[in-house]
Amino acid sequence: MERRNERQRLRSSAATLPLIRTLLALCVVGTFGCQSLRDPHVLRVGSDLANPPFAFVDDAGEPLGKEPEMMRGLARELHMDLEWHRMEFAELLDAIEAGEIDVACATMGITAERARRVGFSNPYFETSIAVLVRHGASEPTSIDDLTHLRVAAARGTTSEFAVREVLPDATWHFGAEKDGPVVERLLTSVIDAAVMDGPNAAALAKEHASLRVLPEPLAAERYAIAIDPTYRGLVERINLALAQLRGRGELPLVEAK
Repeated sequence: MERRNERQRLRSSAATLPLIRTLLALCVVGTFGCQSLRDPHVLRVGSDLANPPFAFVDDAGEPLGKEPEMMRGLARELHMDLEWHRMEFAELLDAIEAGEIDVACATMGITAERARRVGFSNPYFETSIAVLVRHGASEPTSIDDLTHLRVAAARGTTSEFAVREVLPDATWHFGAEKDGPVVERLLTSVIDAAVMDGPNAAALAKEHASLRVLPEPLAAERYAIAIDPTYRGLVERINLALAQLRGRGELPLVEAK
């Protein structure tokens, strides 16, 4: 009787082994964000590709600009192929967390809030968050003049965060392009000031003679690559690749201001 019971226990244990292995595999996948399902030779990159000269597309839909050029250099260093996923800027962090992309490269500034959700590379571009205003005797000439004025910034960006922190008493206008181009709202006096990345503000001021950039920036800005924190070793590999490109003078983004 004891031998028969022992044989039954052994058969039962053998039958449950495949189930245990399956559960362990699922736990590993859950812990490492589907690490085993990734193609180690492909880097999935998310971007809105709508911020020239940093990133845009040609008529054929090919990613162009400083960031795609940088990503192609990184891909060569990493011995990986790039797979571009074009999406709205506001969707990028969600896409990383959902495992749809591995990294996001879209003039994304480092913030504490974002760093709680994703990993970040070392900065590849350092600039400032600038304020664009109209020329005129009654127009603002400093950050202090913006108190109680109508200040616009794109929703979900570091510009919005800076406005909330530095200008708590201003009348905030946080919107998207569907609300109309910010430069048009500024030119038609719908708003009094537009807050954006320094390079964008400088380009718009150059394009429109009636606009200018306030001499004092609203905040510092550091662009970095957002990285899936569950992709083991990817932050370190990208940082090493950035350093190698920089060391060979092949990362002009770092030098520009």
